[in-house]
Amino acid sequence: MANPLPMFTLFKASLLLLSIAALSACSSGSDSDDDDATAYVKFYNASADSPPIYLTLEDEDTSDDGYETTFQAISYTSSLSRASLPPNNYKAELAWQDEDSSARSDLDLLHENNIAIEADTTHWIVMSASVESPSVLHFSVTERDETEVIEDSENDVFNLRLLNLHAEYQNIDVFISAEDETFEQAQLIETSVFESLSENSKYAQDQYKIYIANADTNDVLYESGTISFSFNAQYVVAIRENFGSGSSPFVVDQITNSGILSHPAAESVAKLSVFNGLDAHQLHADYAKKIDVTLIHQTSNGENNEIRHDIDALNFSDFSETLLVDSGDFRMNIVNDANDTSFIENQLLQLPENSHQTMFLYWSEEAVDDDGDDVIDENNDGIVDALRAKVNTVLVNNATTLGLYHKQIELLNISHSEDFSSVTAYFVKANETISTAGNQRSMLFGKSTTLNLINNTYQVFAIAEIDGVEIIIDDISITLDENSSNQYLLLVSDAQRASGHKLQFVDQF
Repeated sequence: MANPLPMFTLFKASLLLLSIAALSACSSGSDSDDDDATAYVKFYNASADSPPIYLTLEDEDTSDDGYETTFQAISYTSSLSRASLPPNNYKAELAWQDEDSSARSDLDLLHENNIAIEADTTHWIVMSASVESPSVLHFSVTERDETEVIEDSENDVFNLRLLNLHAEYQNIDVFISAEDETFEQAQLIETSVFESLSENSKYAQDQYKIYIANADTNDVLYESGTISFSFNAQYVVAIRENFGSGSSPFVVDQITNSGILSHPAAESVAKLSVFNGLDAHQLHADYAKKIDVTLIHQTSNGENNEIRHDIDALNFSDFSETLLVDSGDFRMNIVNDANDTSFIENQLLQLPENSHQTMFLYWSEEAVDDDGDDVIDENNDGIVDALRAKVNTVLVNNATTLGLYHKQIELLNISHSEDFSSVTAYFVKANETISTAGNQRSMLFGKSTTLNLINNTYQVFAIAEIDGVEIIIDDISITLDENSSNQYLLLVSDAQRASGHKLQFVDQF
Protein backbone atom coordinates (compact mmCIF):
# COMPACT_ATOMS: atom_id res chain seq x y z
CA MET A 1 0.00 0.00 0.00
CA ALA A 2 1.06 3.57 -0.59
CA ASN A 3 2.01 6.02 2.15
CA PRO A 4 -0.81 7.65 4.12
CA LEU A 5 -2.94 9.91 1.96
CA PRO A 6 -1.91 13.58 1.92
CA MET A 7 -5.52 14.72 1.47
CA PHE A 8 -6.60 13.71 4.95
CA THR A 9 -5.10 13.30 8.39
CA LEU A 10 -5.73 10.05 10.20
CA PHE A 11 -6.27 9.99 13.92
CA LYS A 12 -6.95 6.80 15.77
CA ALA A 13 -7.73 6.14 19.40
CA SER A 14 -9.01 3.04 21.04
CA LEU A 15 -12.59 2.88 22.18
CA LEU A 16 -11.33 2.22 25.70
CA LEU A 17 -9.26 5.44 25.80
CA LEU A 18 -12.13 7.46 24.37
CA SER A 19 -14.43 5.99 26.99
CA ILE A 20 -12.02 6.86 29.82
CA ALA A 21 -11.58 10.41 28.53
CA ALA A 22 -15.30 10.95 28.18
CA LEU A 23 -16.04 9.54 31.60
CA SER A 24 -13.30 11.64 33.21
CA ALA A 25 -14.62 14.82 31.60
CA CYS A 26 -18.25 14.05 32.48
CA SER A 27 -18.08 11.97 35.62
CA SER A 28 -21.25 13.47 37.08
CA GLY A 29 -23.15 12.64 33.87
CA SER A 30 -22.51 8.93 34.27
CA ASP A 31 -24.54 8.77 37.49
CA SER A 32 -27.90 7.23 36.60
CA ASP A 33 -29.46 9.11 39.56
CA ASP A 34 -28.66 12.46 37.94
CA ASP A 35 -31.87 13.75 36.36
CA ASP A 36 -29.84 15.64 33.76
CA ALA A 37 -27.98 12.56 32.54
CA THR A 38 -28.89 11.34 29.08
CA ALA A 39 -28.27 8.13 27.19
CA TYR A 40 -29.19 7.07 23.67
CA VAL A 41 -30.32 3.98 21.81
CA LYS A 42 -29.97 3.05 18.14
CA PHE A 43 -31.48 -0.03 16.41
CA TYR A 44 -30.35 -1.31 13.00
CA ASN A 45 -32.14 -4.16 11.21
CA ALA A 46 -29.72 -6.20 9.09
CA SER A 47 -31.79 -9.41 8.98
CA ALA A 48 -32.57 -9.94 5.30
CA ASP A 49 -35.61 -12.20 5.69
CA SER A 50 -37.21 -10.35 8.59
CA PRO A 51 -40.46 -8.41 8.60
CA PRO A 52 -40.37 -4.92 10.15
CA ILE A 53 -39.06 -5.29 13.71
CA TYR A 54 -40.30 -3.48 16.82
CA LEU A 55 -37.88 -2.59 19.63
CA THR A 56 -39.36 -2.23 23.11
CA LEU A 57 -37.41 -0.92 26.10
CA GLU A 58 -38.77 -1.12 29.66
CA ASP A 59 -36.92 -0.14 32.82
CA GLU A 60 -37.20 -1.82 36.21
CA ASP A 61 -39.50 0.85 37.67
CA THR A 62 -42.97 -0.69 37.96
CA SER A 63 -44.66 2.58 38.95
CA ASP A 64 -46.48 4.89 36.58
CA ASP A 65 -43.26 6.91 36.29
CA GLY A 66 -41.37 3.99 34.78
CA TYR A 67 -40.01 4.05 31.24
CA GLU A 68 -41.67 1.82 28.65
CA THR A 69 -41.52 2.56 24.93
CA THR A 70 -42.18 0.52 21.81
CA PHE A 71 -40.48 2.26 18.91
CA GLN A 72 -41.69 2.27 15.33
CA ALA A 73 -41.10 -0.89 13.31
CA ILE A 74 -37.78 -0.97 11.44
CA SER A 75 -37.51 -2.76 8.09
CA TYR A 76 -34.46 -4.53 6.69
CA THR A 77 -31.58 -2.10 5.92
CA SER A 78 -33.27 0.63 7.94
CA SER A 79 -32.33 2.07 11.31
CA LEU A 80 -34.09 3.81 14.16
CA SER A 81 -33.21 7.47 14.50
CA ARG A 82 -31.14 7.79 17.64
CA ALA A 83 -33.51 8.15 20.60
CA SER A 84 -32.68 9.68 23.98
CA LEU A 85 -33.68 8.05 27.26
CA PRO A 86 -32.60 8.04 30.91
CA PRO A 87 -29.53 5.92 31.68
CA ASN A 88 -30.76 2.80 33.43
CA ASN A 89 -31.11 -0.96 33.28
CA TYR A 90 -33.68 -2.05 30.69
CA LYS A 91 -35.37 -5.12 29.34
CA ALA A 92 -34.99 -5.02 25.56
CA GLU A 93 -37.44 -6.89 23.32
CA LEU A 94 -37.38 -7.42 19.57
CA ALA A 95 -40.69 -8.53 18.07
CA TRP A 96 -42.77 -8.50 14.90
CA GLN A 97 -46.43 -7.96 14.14
CA ASP A 98 -48.18 -11.13 12.98
CA GLU A 99 -51.75 -9.94 13.64
CA ASP A 100 -53.69 -6.71 13.19
CA SER A 101 -52.56 -5.05 16.42
CA SER A 102 -49.13 -3.52 16.95
CA ALA A 103 -49.59 -3.27 20.72
CA ARG A 104 -46.63 -4.69 22.60
CA SER A 105 -48.71 -7.47 24.16
CA ASP A 106 -49.88 -8.61 20.70
CA LEU A 107 -46.45 -8.74 19.04
CA ASP A 108 -44.63 -12.01 18.37
CA LEU A 109 -41.47 -11.97 20.49
CA LEU A 110 -38.19 -12.89 18.78
CA HIS A 111 -35.55 -11.95 21.34
CA GLU A 112 -35.29 -10.41 24.79
CA ASN A 113 -32.48 -9.65 27.21
CA ASN A 114 -31.49 -7.24 29.96
CA ILE A 115 -29.14 -4.40 29.08
CA ALA A 116 -27.49 -1.52 30.91
CA ILE A 117 -27.56 1.77 29.02
CA GLU A 118 -25.07 4.17 30.58
CA ALA A 119 -25.06 7.94 30.58
CA ASP A 120 -23.36 9.70 27.68
CA THR A 121 -23.33 6.60 25.51
CA THR A 122 -25.25 5.37 22.49
CA HIS A 123 -26.32 1.76 22.91
CA TRP A 124 -26.45 0.06 19.51
CA ILE A 125 -28.72 -2.94 18.98
CA VAL A 126 -28.11 -4.76 15.70
CA MET A 127 -30.19 -7.68 14.46
CA SER A 128 -28.69 -9.82 11.68
CA ALA A 129 -28.80 -13.37 10.27
CA SER A 130 -32.15 -15.09 9.66
CA VAL A 131 -35.19 -13.95 11.60
CA GLU A 132 -35.79 -17.64 12.37
CA SER A 133 -32.68 -17.61 14.58
CA PRO A 134 -31.45 -14.03 14.72
CA SER A 135 -28.09 -12.80 15.88
CA VAL A 136 -28.58 -9.79 18.17
CA LEU A 137 -25.51 -7.67 18.85
CA HIS A 138 -25.05 -4.93 21.45
CA PHE A 139 -22.42 -2.19 21.30
CA SER A 140 -21.94 0.77 23.62
CA VAL A 141 -20.32 3.81 22.01
CA THR A 142 -19.19 6.65 24.25
CA GLU A 143 -20.47 10.06 23.19
CA ARG A 144 -17.92 12.72 22.37
CA ASP A 145 -17.59 15.33 25.10
CA GLU A 146 -17.89 19.03 24.32
CA THR A 147 -14.14 19.48 23.94
CA GLU A 148 -13.85 16.68 21.38
CA VAL A 149 -16.85 17.96 19.41
CA ILE A 150 -15.28 21.43 19.23
CA GLU A 151 -11.90 20.01 18.20
CA ASP A 152 -13.53 17.87 15.50
CA SER A 153 -15.35 20.94 14.21
CA GLU A 154 -12.20 23.05 14.15
CA ASN A 155 -10.27 20.28 12.39
CA ASP A 156 -13.15 19.52 9.96
CA VAL A 157 -13.04 15.80 10.69
CA PHE A 158 -15.62 13.04 10.98
CA ASN A 159 -15.65 9.87 13.07
CA LEU A 160 -15.82 6.42 11.50
CA ARG A 161 -16.38 2.91 12.78
CA LEU A 162 -16.74 -0.33 10.81
CA LEU A 163 -19.16 -3.20 11.39
CA ASN A 164 -18.75 -6.44 9.40
CA LEU A 165 -22.03 -8.36 9.12
CA HIS A 166 -21.19 -10.73 6.25
CA ALA A 167 -21.05 -14.23 7.76
CA GLU A 168 -19.00 -15.69 4.90
CA TYR A 169 -16.20 -13.14 5.36
CA GLN A 170 -14.91 -13.37 8.91
CA ASN A 171 -12.03 -10.97 8.23
CA ILE A 172 -11.93 -8.30 5.53
CA ASP A 173 -9.60 -5.39 4.90
CA VAL A 174 -11.40 -2.08 4.48
CA PHE A 175 -9.65 0.82 2.73
CA ILE A 176 -10.46 4.47 2.10
CA SER A 177 -9.24 6.77 -0.68
CA ALA A 178 -10.03 10.13 -2.18
CA GLU A 179 -12.90 9.86 -4.67
CA ASP A 180 -10.55 10.31 -7.66
CA GLU A 181 -7.90 7.83 -6.51
CA THR A 182 -7.39 4.12 -7.05
CA PHE A 183 -7.07 1.15 -4.74
CA GLU A 184 -3.28 1.35 -4.98
CA GLN A 185 -3.46 4.81 -3.38
CA ALA A 186 -5.96 3.84 -0.69
CA GLN A 187 -5.24 3.75 3.05
CA LEU A 188 -6.13 0.73 5.17
CA ILE A 189 -8.72 1.66 7.79
CA GLU A 190 -8.73 -1.67 9.59
CA THR A 191 -9.19 -5.40 9.23
CA SER A 192 -12.86 -5.72 10.05
CA VAL A 193 -13.80 -8.81 12.06
CA PHE A 194 -17.23 -10.42 11.70
CA GLU A 195 -19.81 -9.03 14.16
CA SER A 196 -17.28 -6.68 15.77
CA LEU A 197 -17.50 -2.90 15.91
CA SER A 198 -14.13 -1.39 15.12
CA GLU A 199 -12.23 1.28 16.98
CA ASN A 200 -12.93 4.88 16.08
CA SER A 201 -11.00 6.64 13.31
CA LYS A 202 -11.03 10.32 12.36
CA TYR A 203 -10.70 11.59 8.80
CA ALA A 204 -10.99 14.97 7.11
CA GLN A 205 -14.51 15.73 5.92
CA ASP A 206 -14.55 15.10 2.16
CA GLN A 207 -15.71 12.82 -0.66
CA TYR A 208 -14.25 9.31 -0.49
CA LYS A 209 -14.33 5.83 -1.93
CA ILE A 210 -14.42 2.65 0.14
CA TYR A 211 -12.66 -0.55 -0.93
CA ILE A 212 -13.07 -4.00 0.60
CA ALA A 213 -10.38 -6.61 -0.03
CA ASN A 214 -9.86 -10.23 0.89
CA ALA A 215 -7.72 -10.16 4.02
CA ASP A 216 -5.63 -13.12 2.82
CA THR A 217 -5.16 -12.40 -0.90
CA ASN A 218 -5.69 -8.62 -1.07
CA ASP A 219 -8.09 -9.15 -3.99
CA VAL A 220 -10.54 -6.26 -4.25
CA LEU A 221 -14.09 -7.53 -3.66
CA TYR A 222 -15.87 -4.18 -3.51
CA GLU A 223 -15.29 -0.64 -4.74
CA SER A 224 -17.85 2.03 -3.92
CA GLY A 225 -18.81 5.09 -5.88
CA THR A 226 -18.33 8.47 -4.24
CA ILE A 227 -19.46 8.51 -0.60
CA SER A 228 -19.83 11.85 1.11
CA PHE A 229 -18.54 12.22 4.66
CA SER A 230 -19.16 15.95 4.90
CA PHE A 231 -20.32 16.50 8.47
CA ASN A 232 -18.76 16.61 11.92
CA ALA A 233 -20.60 13.43 12.80
CA GLN A 234 -20.23 9.86 13.97
CA TYR A 235 -20.63 7.37 11.12
CA VAL A 236 -20.90 3.60 11.24
CA VAL A 237 -20.18 1.80 7.96
CA ALA A 238 -21.96 -1.55 8.10
CA ILE A 239 -20.84 -4.16 5.57
CA ARG A 240 -23.53 -6.67 4.64
CA GLU A 241 -24.31 -9.29 2.01
CA ASN A 242 -25.37 -8.09 -1.44
CA PHE A 243 -28.63 -9.64 -2.69
CA GLY A 244 -28.83 -7.41 -5.76
CA SER A 245 -27.75 -7.98 -9.35
CA GLY A 246 -24.09 -7.05 -8.99
CA SER A 247 -21.21 -9.48 -8.67
CA SER A 248 -19.70 -7.93 -5.56
CA PRO A 249 -20.61 -9.87 -2.41
CA PHE A 250 -20.98 -6.63 -0.41
CA VAL A 251 -23.20 -3.60 0.05
CA VAL A 252 -22.16 -0.82 2.42
CA ASP A 253 -24.67 0.94 4.67
CA GLN A 254 -23.55 4.39 5.83
CA ILE A 255 -25.35 4.97 9.13
CA THR A 256 -25.65 8.23 11.06
CA ASN A 257 -27.63 9.17 14.14
CA SER A 258 -30.61 10.12 12.00
CA GLY A 259 -30.52 8.01 8.85
CA ILE A 260 -28.93 5.46 6.55
CA LEU A 261 -27.67 5.39 2.95
CA SER A 262 -26.90 2.19 1.05
CA HIS A 263 -23.99 2.02 -1.40
CA PRO A 264 -23.73 -0.91 -3.85
CA ALA A 265 -20.49 -1.50 -5.74
CA ALA A 266 -19.75 1.14 -8.38
CA GLU A 267 -19.32 -1.21 -11.35
CA SER A 268 -22.47 -3.15 -10.65
CA VAL A 269 -24.61 -4.61 -13.39
CA ALA A 270 -28.38 -4.41 -13.65
CA LYS A 271 -31.10 -6.92 -14.47
CA LEU A 272 -34.19 -6.23 -16.57
CA SER A 273 -37.23 -8.29 -17.52
CA VAL A 274 -40.05 -7.16 -19.82
CA PHE A 275 -43.74 -8.06 -19.54
CA ASN A 276 -45.89 -7.73 -22.65
CA GLY A 277 -49.25 -6.48 -21.47
CA LEU A 278 -50.34 -5.47 -24.99
CA ASP A 279 -53.41 -7.50 -25.94
CA ALA A 280 -54.96 -7.29 -29.40
CA HIS A 281 -56.35 -3.80 -29.98
CA GLN A 282 -59.02 -2.62 -32.43
CA LEU A 283 -56.97 0.48 -33.24
CA HIS A 284 -53.99 -1.72 -34.23
CA ALA A 285 -55.58 -4.44 -36.34
CA ASP A 286 -52.16 -5.49 -37.70
CA TYR A 287 -50.79 -6.22 -34.22
CA ALA A 288 -50.64 -9.98 -33.58
CA LYS A 289 -49.78 -9.88 -29.84
CA LYS A 290 -46.00 -10.02 -30.33
CA ILE A 291 -43.38 -7.31 -29.91
CA ASP A 292 -39.64 -6.90 -30.39
CA VAL A 293 -37.62 -4.89 -27.87
CA THR A 294 -34.13 -3.46 -28.43
CA LEU A 295 -31.94 -1.80 -25.80
CA ILE A 296 -28.91 0.19 -26.97
CA HIS A 297 -26.22 1.08 -24.45
CA GLN A 298 -23.69 3.75 -25.38
CA THR A 299 -20.40 2.66 -23.81
CA SER A 300 -18.14 5.19 -22.12
CA ASN A 301 -14.79 3.70 -23.07
CA GLY A 302 -14.01 6.47 -25.55
CA GLU A 303 -14.48 4.25 -28.61
CA ASN A 304 -18.12 5.25 -29.20
CA ASN A 305 -19.26 1.64 -29.20
CA GLU A 306 -22.88 0.59 -28.89
CA ILE A 307 -23.98 -2.59 -27.15
CA ARG A 308 -27.36 -3.99 -28.23
CA HIS A 309 -29.66 -6.27 -26.28
CA ASP A 310 -32.61 -7.78 -28.15
CA ILE A 311 -35.84 -9.42 -27.04
CA ASP A 312 -37.59 -11.00 -30.02
CA ALA A 313 -41.23 -12.03 -30.51
CA LEU A 314 -42.36 -11.51 -26.92
CA ASN A 315 -45.94 -12.77 -26.69
CA PHE A 316 -48.80 -11.04 -24.94
CA SER A 317 -48.98 -11.88 -21.21
CA ASP A 318 -45.43 -13.31 -21.22
CA PHE A 319 -42.32 -12.23 -19.36
CA SER A 320 -39.04 -12.10 -21.23
CA GLU A 321 -35.90 -13.84 -20.08
CA THR A 322 -33.97 -11.65 -17.65
CA LEU A 323 -31.32 -9.49 -19.31
CA LEU A 324 -28.05 -8.97 -17.44
CA VAL A 325 -26.59 -5.65 -18.60
CA ASP A 326 -24.16 -2.97 -17.48
CA SER A 327 -25.97 -0.34 -15.44
CA GLY A 328 -26.46 3.05 -17.04
CA ASP A 329 -28.51 4.84 -19.69
CA PHE A 330 -30.09 3.09 -22.67
CA ARG A 331 -32.10 3.93 -25.77
CA MET A 332 -35.10 1.63 -26.08
CA ASN A 333 -37.05 0.74 -29.23
CA ILE A 334 -40.23 -1.35 -29.32
CA VAL A 335 -41.76 -2.51 -32.60
CA ASN A 336 -44.68 -4.58 -33.79
CA ASP A 337 -43.21 -8.01 -34.53
CA ALA A 338 -45.66 -8.52 -37.40
CA ASN A 339 -44.50 -5.61 -39.57
CA ASP A 340 -41.74 -3.70 -37.71
CA THR A 341 -44.02 -0.71 -37.13
CA SER A 342 -42.54 1.40 -34.36
CA PHE A 343 -44.44 1.63 -31.08
CA ILE A 344 -41.66 3.37 -29.10
CA GLU A 345 -38.47 4.88 -30.51
CA ASN A 346 -35.36 6.04 -28.62
CA GLN A 347 -37.07 6.18 -25.24
CA LEU A 348 -34.59 6.83 -22.42
CA LEU A 349 -34.26 3.88 -20.07
CA GLN A 350 -32.15 4.27 -16.93
CA LEU A 351 -31.03 1.11 -15.13
CA PRO A 352 -29.33 1.84 -11.79
CA GLU A 353 -26.41 -0.19 -10.51
CA ASN A 354 -27.20 -3.40 -8.66
CA SER A 355 -30.91 -3.10 -9.59
CA HIS A 356 -33.38 -5.74 -10.75
CA GLN A 357 -36.41 -4.27 -12.47
CA THR A 358 -39.32 -5.40 -14.60
CA MET A 359 -40.75 -3.19 -17.33
CA PHE A 360 -44.46 -3.60 -18.00
CA LEU A 361 -45.93 -2.57 -21.37
CA TYR A 362 -49.58 -1.56 -21.66
CA TRP A 363 -52.04 0.30 -23.88
CA SER A 364 -53.61 3.67 -23.24
CA GLU A 365 -55.85 5.67 -25.53
CA GLU A 366 -55.69 9.37 -26.32
CA ALA A 367 -57.78 11.71 -28.43
CA VAL A 368 -56.45 12.65 -31.88
CA ASP A 369 -55.86 16.34 -32.60
CA ASP A 370 -54.05 16.26 -35.94
CA ASP A 371 -54.57 19.94 -36.75
CA GLY A 372 -53.29 21.08 -33.35
CA ASP A 373 -56.24 23.35 -32.56
CA ASP A 374 -56.95 21.63 -29.22
CA VAL A 375 -60.41 20.66 -30.51
CA ILE A 376 -61.10 16.91 -30.39
CA ASP A 377 -64.80 17.16 -31.26
CA GLU A 378 -64.79 19.14 -34.50
CA ASN A 379 -68.48 18.58 -35.31
CA ASN A 380 -69.67 19.28 -31.75
CA ASP A 381 -71.66 16.06 -31.49
CA GLY A 382 -70.37 15.32 -27.99
CA ILE A 383 -68.21 12.42 -29.18
CA VAL A 384 -64.44 12.47 -29.56
CA ASP A 385 -63.73 12.35 -33.29
CA ALA A 386 -60.89 9.81 -33.16
CA LEU A 387 -58.69 7.91 -30.73
CA ARG A 388 -55.22 6.50 -31.05
CA ALA A 389 -53.73 3.65 -29.04
CA LYS A 390 -50.43 4.40 -27.36
CA VAL A 391 -47.88 1.99 -25.88
CA ASN A 392 -46.78 2.95 -22.37
CA THR A 393 -44.11 1.59 -20.04
CA VAL A 394 -43.73 1.43 -16.28
CA LEU A 395 -40.67 0.16 -14.40
CA VAL A 396 -41.12 -1.79 -11.17
CA ASN A 397 -38.33 -2.60 -8.72
CA ASN A 398 -38.28 -6.30 -7.89
CA ALA A 399 -37.72 -7.36 -4.31
CA THR A 400 -34.11 -8.41 -3.71
CA THR A 401 -34.81 -10.37 -0.53
CA LEU A 402 -37.47 -12.89 0.43
CA GLY A 403 -39.12 -12.61 3.82
CA LEU A 404 -39.70 -15.72 5.89
CA TYR A 405 -42.89 -14.53 7.60
CA HIS A 406 -44.01 -11.92 5.06
CA LYS A 407 -43.97 -11.35 1.30
CA GLN A 408 -43.65 -8.24 -0.84
CA ILE A 409 -46.52 -7.60 -3.25
CA GLU A 410 -46.07 -5.18 -6.15
CA LEU A 411 -49.49 -4.01 -7.35
CA LEU A 412 -49.94 -2.65 -10.87
CA ASN A 413 -53.02 -1.65 -12.88
CA ILE A 414 -52.30 -1.86 -16.64
CA SER A 415 -55.86 -2.36 -17.89
CA HIS A 416 -57.31 0.66 -19.69
CA SER A 417 -60.94 1.54 -18.96
CA GLU A 418 -63.17 4.43 -19.97
CA ASP A 419 -65.24 3.83 -16.82
CA PHE A 420 -62.55 4.16 -14.15
CA SER A 421 -58.90 5.14 -13.72
CA SER A 422 -58.23 3.32 -10.47
CA VAL A 423 -59.40 0.40 -8.39
CA THR A 424 -58.90 -0.45 -4.74
CA ALA A 425 -57.51 -3.89 -3.92
CA TYR A 426 -58.78 -5.33 -0.63
CA PHE A 427 -56.88 -8.27 0.92
CA VAL A 428 -59.51 -10.02 3.02
CA LYS A 429 -58.60 -12.69 5.58
CA ALA A 430 -60.99 -15.38 6.80
CA ASN A 431 -62.07 -13.35 9.84
CA GLU A 432 -62.59 -10.13 7.84
CA THR A 433 -64.99 -8.59 5.36
CA ILE A 434 -64.18 -6.09 2.65
CA SER A 435 -65.18 -3.23 4.92
CA THR A 436 -62.98 -4.46 7.80
CA ALA A 437 -59.96 -5.59 5.75
CA GLY A 438 -56.75 -4.36 7.34
CA ASN A 439 -54.77 -4.42 4.08
CA GLN A 440 -55.81 -2.42 1.05
CA ARG A 441 -54.14 -0.39 -1.69
CA SER A 442 -55.29 1.94 -4.45
CA MET A 443 -54.19 0.79 -7.91
CA LEU A 444 -53.96 3.83 -10.19
CA PHE A 445 -53.76 3.15 -13.91
CA GLY A 446 -50.11 2.84 -14.94
CA LYS A 447 -48.74 3.30 -11.40
CA SER A 448 -47.18 0.68 -9.15
CA THR A 449 -47.47 0.46 -5.38
CA THR A 450 -46.01 -1.89 -2.77
CA LEU A 451 -47.62 -3.86 0.06
CA ASN A 452 -45.98 -6.22 2.54
CA LEU A 453 -48.31 -9.04 3.57
CA ILE A 454 -47.89 -11.36 6.54
CA ASN A 455 -48.19 -15.03 5.51
CA ASN A 456 -51.87 -15.98 5.44
CA THR A 457 -54.72 -16.80 3.06
CA TYR A 458 -56.35 -13.81 1.40
CA GLN A 459 -59.33 -13.27 -0.88
CA VAL A 460 -58.45 -10.24 -2.99
CA PHE A 461 -61.14 -7.98 -4.43
CA ALA A 462 -60.59 -5.23 -7.01
CA ILE A 463 -63.32 -2.63 -6.58
CA ALA A 464 -63.93 0.43 -8.76
CA GLU A 465 -66.42 3.23 -8.38
CA ILE A 466 -68.51 3.61 -11.55
CA ASP A 467 -71.31 6.18 -11.68
CA GLY A 468 -71.22 6.44 -7.90
CA VAL A 469 -71.57 2.69 -7.35
CA GLU A 470 -68.83 0.37 -6.04
CA ILE A 471 -68.39 -2.46 -8.54
CA ILE A 472 -66.37 -5.66 -7.98
CA ILE A 473 -64.20 -5.83 -11.09
CA ASP A 474 -62.63 -9.18 -10.20
CA ASP A 475 -61.49 -11.28 -7.26
CA ILE A 476 -58.77 -13.86 -6.71
CA SER A 477 -57.40 -15.84 -3.75
CA ILE A 478 -53.83 -16.49 -2.64
CA THR A 479 -52.14 -18.35 0.20
CA LEU A 480 -48.75 -17.06 1.33
CA ASP A 481 -46.47 -19.24 3.44
CA GLU A 482 -42.78 -19.70 4.16
CA ASN A 483 -42.26 -21.32 0.75
CA SER A 484 -44.04 -18.62 -1.28
CA SER A 485 -42.32 -16.13 -3.57
CA ASN A 486 -42.75 -12.39 -3.60
CA GLN A 487 -45.60 -11.52 -5.95
CA TYR A 488 -46.86 -9.15 -8.60
CA LEU A 489 -50.58 -8.46 -8.46
CA LEU A 490 -51.65 -7.25 -11.91
CA LEU A 491 -54.95 -5.91 -13.16
CA VAL A 492 -54.85 -6.73 -16.88
CA SER A 493 -57.26 -6.68 -19.81
CA ASP A 494 -59.21 -9.86 -20.53
CA ALA A 495 -61.87 -9.86 -23.23
CA GLN A 496 -63.23 -13.17 -21.90
CA ARG A 497 -64.32 -11.61 -18.61
CA ALA A 498 -67.63 -9.77 -18.33
CA SER A 499 -65.84 -6.79 -16.80
CA GLY A 500 -63.08 -6.86 -19.43
CA HIS A 501 -60.47 -7.05 -16.66
CA LYS A 502 -58.89 -9.68 -14.44
CA LEU A 503 -56.61 -9.90 -11.43
CA GLN A 504 -53.50 -12.02 -11.84
CA PHE A 505 -50.82 -13.07 -9.34
CA VAL A 506 -47.36 -13.75 -10.79
CA ASP A 507 -44.21 -14.80 -8.92
CA GLN A 508 -41.53 -12.14 -8.83
CA PHE A 509 -38.19 -13.20 -10.24
